[in-house]
Amino acid sequence: MSEAKESKRLQPRMTRGGFRVQFVLWSLWTGLQLVMVVGNLIMGTVWDLGDYLSLAGLILGAAFLGVLLYVRHHDSHFWKEEEAKRADWERRGRAL
Repeated sequence: MSEAKESKRLQPRMTRGGFRVQFVLWSLWTGLQLVMVVGNLIMGTVWDLGDYLSLAGLILGAAFLGVLLYVRHHDSHFWKEEEAKRADWERRGRAL
């Protein structure tokens, strides 16, 4: 039983396109939260619940962007294999 272990994907259903969509949306979310937090810091007013929620949203967005970048690093070879298979099928289909 000396089978080579096949590496598993972290996010089995995430394609490269799905990664791009999620990365753009979470980047926008994090950027907007950052603008809100920096605006609150510049104004120098007392923070209320909404300001703390903006800070929590900024932390959540930064954490999720980190997870997405980790998934990209770990799963990028799977995406390259899928694109190679797709290109091979397209080439075979055009050769017919």
